[in-house]
Amino acid sequence: MKLQHLPQDIQVLGREMFFAYYVSDFSHAWDFLFPYLDTVKAPEHLSLGIDAVSLAFLSHQVSSPTAKQIGTRKYVEALRQINKVVQDPRAVSKISTLETALLLDLFEKMMISGSQGNASRHAHVEGALALVKLRGVEQFRRGPELRALLGLSLNATICSLSTGRPIPAEVRQTRQHASQFVDTSYPKWRLSECILETTDPLEGYDARTWSTEERFARSANLDRKLEIVALGAGPAWSFERKFVSGHDRRVVVSDGFYDVYPNRTVTQMWNVLRVTRIQICEEMIDTCSFQDYQAKVERAKQAIVEMIREICASCPQMTNCDFAARSKLPEGTTPSSPHTHTMSHILDVYILVFGLYVVAWSLHCPAAARNWAVGQLQHVADHFGIKEAANILGILRKQKVGQGAEPWEAGPWYVYRLLGSDAFAAS
Repeated sequence: MKLQHLPQDIQVLGREMFFAYYVSDFSHAWDFLFPYLDTVKAPEHLSLGIDAVSLAFLSHQVSSPTAKQIGTRKYVEALRQINKVVQDPRAVSKISTLETALLLDLFEKMMISGSQGNASRHAHVEGALALVKLRGVEQFRRGPELRALLGLSLNATICSLSTGRPIPAEVRQTRQHASQFVDTSYPKWRLSECILETTDPLEGYDARTWSTEERFARSANLDRKLEIVALGAGPAWSFERKFVSGHDRRVVVSDGFYDVYPNRTVTQMWNVLRVTRIQICEEMIDTCSFQDYQAKVERAKQAIVEMIREICASCPQMTNCDFAARSKLPEGTTPSSPHTHTMSHILDVYILVFGLYVVAWSLHCPAAARNWAVGQLQHVADHFGIKEAANILGILRKQKVGQGAEPWEAGPWYVYRLLGSDAFAAS
């Protein structure tokens, strides 16, 4: 979506787009903001935070320098205001204070580039966790508040994944509290529990003291748990497989199929599970080359190939405008001619970028699949104008020659945070 001319009241447009496309459609974890649609009901620091994020979202979607500039000013003012609020013992424990901290974090994810360093990417998350501790996790009981709390815990987990830091104790406390109010059998809950264990499996033990056999066994156990989540997903995560004849270049696998999911959230949850399994299996292969483990290593390689096939099969439903994604085009559009895309369609495509990166990153990805994934990233960058896809291609080129400064900087979760992908995690 490209807007050449924006109305004078850019702030109004930003709010309308943010609530219509992000809060209402893309990420329901933010539905706690609905009561503040009426700006009169919001404290000044919270209203400024909403303004900042709304303009960041507008800038991200339509590449508006004006929206970015005004949004940054709003962010700075919101930061100034919230710093005053936290000095007041009565105000610091209010829910609006935490909500503002979450908004400031969301702004940074949307707007601050990876070149500006990693430290600022965690400050608001740590601040929000401190506010949760101060308020008391037991105070979060309502649906919207609980969703915000769980969103924060997942965000903190991703921070730990991307930096190698331990999982904050508040994350486990949050999940233990939330388990009283949510369906813990739902696949998304079980998946997030596996990711948490992947991030911080040793619970205080030094991983450096583990033997090769212990490391391999831990990875194999985690992979099996994820496989069980997939096998037990059932109707909650159902999707339809469609076959095409011949070796159509619009699909990557020789079997000639692509998959259609009911919505972007289910698509993304499946692909998060798959990229996590790919990383675990790559670790298993890298950990052990002993002859006694060759059969297990081969199974890990087969799992990687299978996960890659399924990630690639999730793409045509979103990216192929003249075939599987044709129904997403505006009415009356001719796919073969230049055409526009709805904002909802752009967001659909965006959630595929990280999975395609992991496919191309995987050492044991078949060459044909890697080339196809790179081609898809280029298509997403060129056809849909999603700059993160172009950034991914640059990152892949750098990683190919080993330019990561730290071990985790060559890993997918670092890239996930670097691109601000957690700002666009469908829920």
